[in-house]
Amino acid sequence: MNFNQLIWSDVERVPQFTSKVELLNMKYDQDYEEVMDYFRAIIKSGEISDRVFDLTCIIIEKLPSNYNAYFIRRKCLKQLNKDLSKEIEFINMVTISNQKVYQIWEHRRQVIDEINDCKGEIEFLHKILDDDNKNYHGWSYRVWLCERFKLYDQELKDIQYYLDEDIGNNSAWNYRYFLLTKMQFDFNTELEYIKNAIRIKEDNEASWNYLRGWFRMFKFKNDNENLQKTFVQYNLKDFNLIEFLSEMNVNNRFALSLKIQCMLQEEKFKDAIEICNNLIQYDPIRIKYWQYMKNQIQELIK
Repeated sequence: MNFNQLIWSDVERVPQFTSKVELLNMKYDQDYEEVMDYFRAIIKSGEISDRVFDLTCIIIEKLPSNYNAYFIRRKCLKQLNKDLSKEIEFINMVTISNQKVYQIWEHRRQVIDEINDCKGEIEFLHKILDDDNKNYHGWSYRVWLCERFKLYDQELKDIQYYLDEDIGNNSAWNYRYFLLTKMQFDFNTELEYIKNAIRIKEDNEASWNYLRGWFRMFKFKNDNENLQKTFVQYNLKDFNLIEFLSEMNVNNRFALSLKIQCMLQEEKFKDAIEICNNLIQYDPIRIKYWQYMKNQIQELIK
């Protein structure tokens, strides 16, 4: 859509407000300045029309993060009874070129919510996540889509593709955790799944964090007892993980850190301190943290 094709002779431009004291004088492109002057005018008048709808298209193409343009556009969609399937085509076009612009994802969510049909959305997300498999906005939208249309079983199968592609994909692990907390599942089976994933790449922090995320961690006296986890969590001492942890490399900090938790929950404080001493040696980058952990444990046996 060409701005010059729209007729604005009946509209008085509203220039951007500038204070008398200008610490930073922004110089805009002349075409952009003209478009925004007319956009401010229609916001002021409250006009909803086909030309306003077309104007929002021009603004979004120039500045895809302009939230007001999406807001006015949705008003036009509703009041002018526009074809929402055509709007999805427009959103797809803008999203492909601006994959990390939050406003376009929010607009997409509201339009899909209005359509009440997610056909083609997962396929579109595949395109986005194939470009960047850790796109935060894409994953956040996928969470909303899954909850809105109850896609849990289907998505649990689909998510394996991303973990096969990149076992260190934090986003995919987080999404798997989200899915399972919404479903009935056998945790022992899931525990074996996690163990096998860790065996593939022992130093993969993402899978270790996923494993830890299912268990309650030991709390020291000065920890905030009011913090409550909203998801299902299990007790480490109910699952024999020591044998599995012993499979890992002797200086694997993730395995040793989890072993400390096992020792603490079994009140084997001296064993936990010994592991801290090993970590102080093996993991000098985090020496201050392991020293802190050691001091906290020593306080428990005084």
